[in-house]
Amino acid sequence: DDTVMSRFLRGLFALAFAFVALGPIAGLFVGALRGTDGGTQATLLIGQNPIAGLIAGIAAFGVAAIAGGIGSRAAGLNVGLACAGLTLSWAAWLSGRLDEIVLVTHDSPMPGLIVEGLFVMLLLAGVLYVIRRYSISKPDPESEGGTAAIAISLTVGLTMSAVAAWLIAVEPLKGQTIGAAFVAGLVGAASARLVFLRLPGWTAAAIPAALAILGPLATHAIAGDVVADVFDRSLFRLGWLLPLDWAAGALLGIPIGLAWTDNVIQQARGTGSSPASGPSNPAA
Repeated sequence: DDTVMSRFLRGLFALAFAFVALGPIAGLFVGALRGTDGGTQATLLIGQNPIAGLIAGIAAFGVAAIAGGIGSRAAGLNVGLACAGLTLSWAAWLSGRLDEIVLVTHDSPMPGLIVEGLFVMLLLAGVLYVIRRYSISKPDPESEGGTAAIAISLTVGLTMSAVAAWLIAVEPLKGQTIGAAFVAGLVGAASARLVFLRLPGWTAAAIPAALAILGPLATHAIAGDVVADVFDRSLFRLGWLLPLDWAAGALLGIPIGLAWTDNVIQQARGTGSSPASGPSNPAA
């Protein structure tokens, strides 16, 4: 079908444009931040100048919103989420590592990361608004389950997402933390959609937004001595992931989790085994 092929090609172009053209710009904003020692080990709010971090965060997520809007207009919501994730992956990759930050500061960064997680949650909400605003995906299916069913499914998704990240994030290496967030987003979105088949796909973004806060919060509560645990590599594993890691990795994983689940549902319908409550048109 020419229409499907055209949408596929537009999606590929949008993804490539996000990663090659817009991603480096977002990375430039975050990569310019400096740690307390003048080095590169900094996050949005942990470093020499938190005000500069706030500005860099708004700028990086603004670029991600542009990428997401382009992708969503080109090929739908899933591609928009992936474009935003690819853009933010540059920012996450060029931000500091938790162990290196602790090595410089000799202090627990968890209180600051909790606040940063809240900041990232607000920025994610803005990105998501743009992606939904310009999406060519069909409207979310009507649901009789309402907010209660959505809340239950997202709670299950959040739990599964946290478990997946905990299993993978053994070290604070950037590839591992972003990869853990990617798998967490995939597993969380798929689990939530399987629990409630009519779950609007965009709501799955609430999972990494929550974990960007809950990760450092749980680490702060569980760890007896964060600095010692970091040096011993025995830190509660969700603490290795920084808020930017959650945002970038999960936005890449969520579309795959939603697409996989929708494919399973459609195949089940094709064999006549799908439950009657399945989505007639899931807006993934």
